[in-house]
Amino acid sequence: MNPGKYRHEITFLQQGTGQDDYGEPTDTWGTFTIAWAAFDPLLGNEFFSALSVESKVEVKFNSRYVAGVTNDMRIQHGGKTYEILSAINVKGLNRELLCYCREVK
Repeated sequence: MNPGKYRHEITFLQQGTGQDDYGEPTDTWGTFTIAWAAFDPLLGNEFFSALSVESKVEVKFNSRYVAGVTNDMRIQHGGKTYEILSAINVKGLNRELLCYCREVK
């Protein structure tokens, strides 16, 4: 286990395509990379300030910077899957990645 604030192992998933038994295209999710991150459910004022008409932010993941992560990806953590609503390169320094997410039901 990684000590410090990045103590949760997460898996970044990217969407791919496959075929079912009848040759029809299907959406699949495959592993992009695995990283260590801080996991924080949003509470109180932070939760309400993150609300918008189109999305409901539930959690944030903060990790070391991972090149190639986009808003089209998902994060898997603790048996749950979250869609990334916003992937932010903090201060543009390529050192820290902040992802605001909501659970996929």
